[in-house]
Amino acid sequence: MNLLNNFWRDEAGLVMSAELVMLGTVGILGATVGLSAASTAINDEMVEFSHAIRSLDQSYHIEGHQSCRAWSASSSYRQQDVAASIADLCGQIEEAEGTIDQRSHLKRQAPPTSKELRKKMDAKKKKNKEKKKKNEA
Repeated sequence: MNLLNNFWRDEAGLVMSAELVMLGTVGILGATVGLSAASTAINDEMVEFSHAIRSLDQSYHIEGHQSCRAWSASSSYRQQDVAASIADLCGQIEEAEGTIDQRSHLKRQAPPTSKELRKKMDAKKKKNKEKKKKNEA
């Protein structure tokens, strides 16, 4: 018990409260900035991963077979163009509206990067806010 009282009253290793507040503030700010950077990096990787998965072509065609008394039907599936599909998924439908013939120029384009998508999505949000303001007025 005496040892506990000695530790309680000992002020030789005291850290001032102002130093603790400063170190705590710097630590919290550093953690916040680090988590924000990690969140942005993870989001960018998820966007790139989703584009990679979407870029896989799942189209197929199986010829039918016919023999003496048996036959099987042919089957096929043609996947939508990757660039057109990504444009639809990312809310860029207004830019790519129209028939498949009008979208044929999208076949040769590479998928947009996450920075380009972020800029386009921010521009679209800004347009929507402006439309809402005009409608409210």
